[in-house]
Amino acid sequence: MKNFSNSRRRVLRNTVKTAAALPFLHHLPSFGATATPKKRFINIFSPNGTMPEEFFPTGSENNFSFNRILAPLESLKDDVIVYKGLESKMGQPGDAHQIGMGGLWTAKHLTEGSTAGGNVGDIPVDWAGGISLDQVIANQIGAESRFKSLEYGVACGSAQIWSRMSYLDRNVPIEPEMDPYVAFNRLYGSANPDDIGAQEQRAVRLKSVLDGVQTDLSSVRKYLSAEDRVKLENHTEFVRQIEQSLEIPDLSGGCYVPTLGARVDINKDENIPQIGKLFMDMIVSAFACDQTSVASLQWTRAVSQARFTFLNILTPHHDLSHDDDSLFTSKEAITLINIWYAQQFAYLVQKLKDTPDPSGQGSLLDNTYVIWGNELGKGNSHTREDIPFVSAGSLQGRFNTGRFIQQGSQQTHAKLLTTIANAYGANLTGFGDYNEGELTI
Repeated sequence: MKNFSNSRRRVLRNTVKTAAALPFLHHLPSFGATATPKKRFINIFSPNGTMPEEFFPTGSENNFSFNRILAPLESLKDDVIVYKGLESKMGQPGDAHQIGMGGLWTAKHLTEGSTAGGNVGDIPVDWAGGISLDQVIANQIGAESRFKSLEYGVACGSAQIWSRMSYLDRNVPIEPEMDPYVAFNRLYGSANPDDIGAQEQRAVRLKSVLDGVQTDLSSVRKYLSAEDRVKLENHTEFVRQIEQSLEIPDLSGGCYVPTLGARVDINKDENIPQIGKLFMDMIVSAFACDQTSVASLQWTRAVSQARFTFLNILTPHHDLSHDDDSLFTSKEAITLINIWYAQQFAYLVQKLKDTPDPSGQGSLLDNTYVIWGNELGKGNSHTREDIPFVSAGSLQGRFNTGRFIQQGSQQTHAKLLTTIANAYGANLTGFGDYNEGELTI
């Protein structure tokens, strides 16, 4: 037994160094894996408020009906929670968009400075005053992964208070990766489709993943249980198939490498759907391949002027959000934009649900909590009451899903952040500038 333990440690040590694409080895029972899968977390942002009457469901907590904006979630109704009555209560410095953006995941007031300016008469601001929820959670569960966290963004723009949602600490924003090809390269190797040798380079890299540990795998194979040997052989064959053909099949689950396709211009609004889909696929892949447990996805930015030409909407988003509700075309455009964001949320959640957890216990969604929020409740009033929050996933039963939770009066959204952080072991009595405990849910 002593020799086996030494051999196991040696194999794992070498595998970690040379085979990032073989994280499944850590989960084999023969190597002491536990039955409990890892917890995972995703936070998502979309901007400029919503149309509350079209966003929030009607009905009671356990018997509710979606309105137009969340209708794309109908098939996932039992997997989601819609929250109503949560307010971003931070005051100045900053304008409503700045406060809402900087405080969405930090619940901290902004710091005074000159980085992002502010409206006339407002005190100029720099950044949020503290750490964001995703990084609190990454500090709890991210250490064992190859990447402590992954931050992705679609058309977020340059570094300003309006364009950053994740923070390591006071005045320390995290720049999201906005190029999916760079993100892919970081996860899997060269992804430049313009380089005629890119596929060959990737094939060589994937081949080396197996070849570099083949001797150790062969030596330890005899120590594995029959069940684990089957898992090992299946995964080895899967990677060999990738090596032979980089046209990755549409797998229903397991560790997989997403297909990028031809490069697109990340600065063109018309490419927002494709870029966002690539990032969502990479998040699920990174979870399935156990490369990270924490990820964030930022759709554009506060005060975004993106043109949703792919929805036949030509007026910039922020301009539309300022129009009066009496302007039917503007109100309808904002509704359609938010429906589209709900469709993207549904795509990600369904993909998590369809993908087995690398531990072999349930799906990724079973072990994940995904939360989607906005910096405003409604754009033309700049209210930060009734911030539209929707979550998906029970996080191993921690959250009772399939509910529409309405607060009797406006509660600070920091209580929701506290509840989420504590579900990952943070043991907080409050979040950001608000020591108000957890949300009763």
